[in-house]
Amino acid sequence: MRTDPVFQMNLTWVFTLVAFSTVACHALYDCPRPKCETCLPADIYDAPGVGFDLTPSYGTSAVHYYNGTVVEVVQIHGKPEYLELMTRLAKGGKPILMEDQGILQKSYFKLFSLLDSFLGLPFSARTGWCWLNEKLERPLKSDDINIISEMLWNLKLATEKQIRQDLNRVAITTPDIPTLSPEMINTALQELDLQTWTGDCSWYPRRLIEADAVYAASGYGLCKSYHDLWECDDEFYLAGSPVILFVSFTRHLLYTSITIPNNGESLMRFAYDEIKDLNFELGLDQILEADNPDILWARLREQITTFSQSSEFRITGFLLAGESTTNPLFQDNLKDALAGLSGLHIEPKIAPFALMGSVHGEKSMDLTFAAARGAALYARRRQEVQCDCSELGECELSRQKERSGGQVKLDL
Repeated sequence: MRTDPVFQMNLTWVFTLVAFSTVACHALYDCPRPKCETCLPADIYDAPGVGFDLTPSYGTSAVHYYNGTVVEVVQIHGKPEYLELMTRLAKGGKPILMEDQGILQKSYFKLFSLLDSFLGLPFSARTGWCWLNEKLERPLKSDDINIISEMLWNLKLATEKQIRQDLNRVAITTPDIPTLSPEMINTALQELDLQTWTGDCSWYPRRLIEADAVYAASGYGLCKSYHDLWECDDEFYLAGSPVILFVSFTRHLLYTSITIPNNGESLMRFAYDEIKDLNFELGLDQILEADNPDILWARLREQITTFSQSSEFRITGFLLAGESTTNPLFQDNLKDALAGLSGLHIEPKIAPFALMGSVHGEKSMDLTFAAARGAALYARRRQEVQCDCSELGECELSRQKERSGGQVKLDL
């Protein structure tokens, strides 16, 4: 093997170029994927897409069915420990991971799962553990993972009742809080034997943020050819990137962010809030219970106006979400805040109040569930595509035969 410095340097540059080309290929969707050797079965392809939204105040669930019907399932209000956790994480506090809780607690999921599987008992690992703790008159350990897991568990139960089948995979959207990491969410999901549609494939998003999910749920940035990533890239190529002011208002906080969907496409790999601000002192409950609510309403208007003016980009759109957005006092103050933005330009198709309770002005949408609907839409689409390959045209014919009771599966 040659060892002269010039050769070694040239070899290093070659490997560097190859590595860079590989990364660029994945980032820009420029390399063709191989054809799939098998087809997705109809029971997976047609399954309901389920989305959860974990806000700092509550959790919501929505289901997107194969025929396009969307059902807003449930809203679960966060317990005090959930609100405390989200407040701490939003302020940059580190999550508290699982503690060593002894042999019994380490094995309880396996124990009750076995009972459920082999004896057919009508309870699962978590309900069994809650029952046991109640009988022993001792509370569950309230570490951060358990707090999130409990919220997910309640959403799972309500959703399974809605779809009348076991739930094994979901898409979850969250605020863009770095300490509320995908690893933290996935650990909580593993306790419930749930898998995720985010972070499972390098070609698709590692996480879904609320602003992007609401953008998609409102009907914007949706690729028509989502079965093929490269066709999506071509569809939105040089379309221009909107700069969206996102405001989420709940009983417990005001969340504002600026998000910029790449070329206007939603539900992509690279989506995050450019800037954000969470204020747990400006929730609807705090304002209405204050001795002088007008002072807090003024602070709310100031936060929206000042935050928007701090963006280095010119805002071209506006989106709303949250359980308290329909409050008339909030709507009046929001209009005043937007009126104070001298440089704000609102695109007609993303008009600020056209989105309050509508999807492109066609169908009513409760903005409490907006992000969960976007997550459910993402799950529904992901169920129709395989991660590392592209299906052949014969696959849909195979699924049609499955649906009619004919051929079960096509191996290519």
